[in-house]
Amino acid sequence: MLFDVIAPTPLIPGTHIYLDWSDIEDILYTTALITVLIEVPLFYFCGYRKPKELAGFAVVNIISNLLLNEFLEQDPLDSYWLAVFLGEIAVVLLEFCLCSYFIKGDRKKLFKTLVLVNICSVVVGFLLYWFYY
Repeated sequence: MLFDVIAPTPLIPGTHIYLDWSDIEDILYTTALITVLIEVPLFYFCGYRKPKELAGFAVVNIISNLLLNEFLEQDPLDSYWLAVFLGEIAVVLLEFCLCSYFIKGDRKKLFKTLVLVNICSVVVGFLLYWFYY
């Protein structure tokens, strides 16, 4: 279904574009899936190998990714890259808080692991965006 909406960053102020909302939903789900495919194996290789930990991290990861992408879709700041940076900080904090409920053990290791997997995910995401879009 097509809707006539104002472009968030139009080339000419006041111009309109046609936007298919189902395409946006597909993109959000695809990015969440790609993020899980990148981050869960890294999480595994960092020493979190219990099925409960991996499944919980995958669910938390999908939730945080969908929230981040929805935040970025709203065009919250003048600088897109600043929004990505601040959004990723919020994602790491959210994931740490949620993962702390079901992953017992060293909290410093958990936090460092979450920072590492999110940095790797962002780098791979930028590379995919650079080469494929």
